[in-house]
Parts: sequence; structure tokens; C-alpha cells
Amino acid sequence: MFLTSTGNPVPLPGALADLSEMEPFALLKLIVLDLDGTLISHADDSPVTDIWERRVSLIARLNYYRVPLTVATGRAYAGARRLAEIVSPQKSMPFVLYNGSAVISGDGALLAHTAINEASIRSLSDAVQRAGGSALTYWLRADFSGQLENEWPVFTGHGPAPEREFNGLTVVTADQVPPDASCVAALLWAEDSDVRKRLHDAVRQIEGLSVTASGSKFIEVRPAGSTKAVGLTALLRNLQIEPSKVMAIGDNDNDVELLASVGISVCVANASPSAQAVSRFKTTYPSSRGAIEALDLVTRARRLWTGRHPKHGNRLEP
Repeated sequence: MFLTSTGNPVPLPGALADLSEMEPFALLKLIVLDLDGTLISHADDSPVTDIWERRVSLIARLNYYRVPLTVATGRAYAGARRLAEIVSPQKSMPFVLYNGSAVISGDGALLAHTAINEASIRSLSDAVQRAGGSALTYWLRADFSGQLENEWPVFTGHGPAPEREFNGLTVVTADQVPPDASCVAALLWAEDSDVRKRLHDAVRQIEGLSVTASGSKFIEVRPAGSTKAVGLTALLRNLQIEPSKVMAIGDNDNDVELLASVGISVCVANASPSAQAVSRFKTTYPSSRGAIEALDLVTRARRLWTGRHPKHGNRLEP
């Protein structure tokens, strides 16, 4: 745990910062980015925008300086893969998905996962039926070689089931899920705020589950003990990188444990109070513009440090 913030993160080093202030950013071995609300600002944020091109250019520069990037998100593999591959073109780079419940490489290898037990799933379904609202439980399975075979969102609750959910996955019924699949997450929602509060309160009482939030209308559910930080631990073990050499950038409550577990924690300007409370630095700008600010700082720091250590050239090894 590298938590040093007291709830008042300081600004990132500016253009006139001393080289000693830039050194920790120059010596990073990995950058971990939240997606929604951090790297991308909203659902309509797409590759046709100028700010998208700015991000792609920065990511290319970081790859040039041999600073790898990955993502830690609440999304499923199907919803994160396209964006994650832009961030990390290395097919073997692991991604932290489902708010930390699964670690999957860009080429679809399931490296680690944590499942919700059957009793907790039954209790969750019962809570949805009693309180009202709706839920999607997310199931996945790997084949004999360890490759992700598929992801299945299953609907339960009131009203008609959606045909597809926001990751683009087709919503199925429980009997379409293989018996040996694992449930790694759930999303609950209700249009009525009173129903949503009853759902939230009921799920928090279920043993084996934990609840988090990313600023959306959904109540986000994970297995107890599963966080983005836990997923990152598995990822770093795979890459053999120490957490003190990692920078994380996030914006909301589901990033709290992640931000508290790395050497350099950065929240964007519009981050939730909980995310700010555990962050060492805070960007000047909100959302994706804040992420760009932080990534640009790393490229400048790496360039300056490389210039001071020419024997390493572009292959600077911290």
C-alpha cells in the first residue's frame, strides 16, 4: 500500500518543474488507466474526435519510450478489447476487467478470475425479485487451453430483458450458460430512485458480494474481496513489475483500491471524493483531458530523463 494522500491531492508537476520532481514519472514501468470517465469521457467519445487523435498520439509516444500501458475497467472483455488494444498494442498485455474480477490478455487468455459463489447469486436474484428493478449477471468460461471461450450476460428481474447490453454482448437466459461457467460480476438498476436504494441496501447485506460505483446508473457488484487492485496484483505478477513503479489514473469509487495500491496515483479533476482522498496527484482538467495531461507529463519526463542518460537511449531501463 502506497497511500500518502490526506484527501488533498497536489497538482501534477508543471512544465517548469525540477528534474527531480519528474524523476518518478520518468522511471515508471507501467501506466494503468481506468476507461469510462478517465480515458474516455462519455459513450459518444469515439475515434472521429480530435481529442481521440491526441490520445492515440500520446500512447504512440509512450510506446516509443517503452512505457507500457494497460487498462483497469468495469467493462467486460467484449466491451474493453477494442479500446484496450489501442492503449496497448501488445497482444500479450493483460487487462484488468469486471472491476478486478478477471485478468485477460489482449489475445484472450484468461490469466486470473474470482467468481461469485452460487449461494450469493441466489441471494442476489431473490433481492432483485423482492426489491424490484433488474440485474445482469456476467458469466465467463475458458477452454482447455486457457483461452476465453465466451462471456454471457444473464437477465433477471422485472420488465423485458434487453437484447444486448452496453458491451455489445447478447443477453441470454440462464439455461444458455454452460454449467461450468463462472459468474464474475453483476449490474443492477432501477429507474425509480427508491427501488434503486432498496436494491443497493439489500445487496450490501449479502455475504460473498461487494458493491462499488463508477458514476453510472448501475449498482456494480463483484465477488467479496475482488477489486481493481487485486486484479492489478495478478497482472503485475504476470509482468514481474513492482507496484512502486506503476502509475494509476482513475476517477471514481471503483478506482479507490487501485489508486491506493500503486507508487503514483493520479485522479482527474472531476474525480469522486473517495478517489481524491487516496490520490497523490490531481490533474488540472477533468476526464479524458486530465488523462491526457498525465500521459503527456510522463512523455516529457521520459524524454528529459533519456536526454540526461544518453547511454540508455530510447531503451531506458529504470
